[in-house]
Amino acid sequence: MTIIFILVLFPCALKFGFVDKPCIRKRHTNPTPPIGGIAIFLGVLLTLWFYDINLPQQTAFILAMTLLVIVGAIDDHVNLNVKIRLTAQIFAALIMTEIADIKIIDMGTLFGNGTVYLEGFSTILTVFAVVGGINAFNMIDGIDGLSGSSSLISISLVALLAVFYNQPLIVHIGLLFIGAISAFLIFNLRIFGRKKGLIFLGDSGSTLLGYVICWLIISASQGEQRIIPPVLVLWLIAVPLFDSICIMLRRIQKGKSPFAPDREHLHHILPLKGFSVNQTLITILTVSLVMALTAITASLFFMVPDQLLFVVFLLFFTLFYWVMHQNTKVITDELPENELAKNK
Repeated sequence: MTIIFILVLFPCALKFGFVDKPCIRKRHTNPTPPIGGIAIFLGVLLTLWFYDINLPQQTAFILAMTLLVIVGAIDDHVNLNVKIRLTAQIFAALIMTEIADIKIIDMGTLFGNGTVYLEGFSTILTVFAVVGGINAFNMIDGIDGLSGSSSLISISLVALLAVFYNQPLIVHIGLLFIGAISAFLIFNLRIFGRKKGLIFLGDSGSTLLGYVICWLIISASQGEQRIIPPVLVLWLIAVPLFDSICIMLRRIQKGKSPFAPDREHLHHILPLKGFSVNQTLITILTVSLVMALTAITASLFFMVPDQLLFVVFLLFFTLFYWVMHQNTKVITDELPENELAKNK
């Protein structure tokens, strides 16, 4: 269904000017339809209806997805104010917490002194985490295939664990999006001799996938039937989380808005170091997959304590921040004036 919607939406988007136009901040050279998220959403929605799948909290799930896709699609077309986008994301997070009753109830044994329960702070922290997760996957959507493939890794790993621990709800949602994202990537990746993606995910897609991942990993890490400890949530989205936090900290240090656009993400720095787009994609995905699998193996099979995994996660983040900071400084010093203008 996703493939069908892409084939239908593609000529319509070109005809009506619903395209991502090239500019000094972007590397693509041709106007490209950002219809991937819309096609994924419609493909999932129609599949739910066609197969008469009744998931628990399905109404809330569809309502939140619809909100994010509509606001994201408008943003793809007219560049909405960041306050409007954040408001929509907060509402979607509140749908998750207040209607679907999916919340971060506890943080596991992160500090080694028993389970850390959030109690009255549960809703606030969940909303903060969901908005952060949405923007993490939105911010890495800077080269062909990255946000979609990163989402596919996270969702696939959670779905596999859900199969192992017999959690059909997570399996069903996971399979829906594994199929839809895979269909999108056929048109977005630089494969089959293509030198550019035919379509983009768009803000509608990156925010949608970020939300779905938050829904799945919070569901998988909370409650009596949890299948992973809460600390593994961090490892399942480590690279998008590292990159988004680092870039926002650097922007704040420069006196800029944490949501101001620039070209200092990991997927921007690696090409300046000589990596091709596909080499950059493979490198980032490999690191993401290795980190997630290592943490899963350590936690679930070798019973490594949560607090140790958390400390190691923080050490990796510190290393990532230092490396990114050093490379950003060097690249900024070495870039010619016209490249600096693009980065600004």
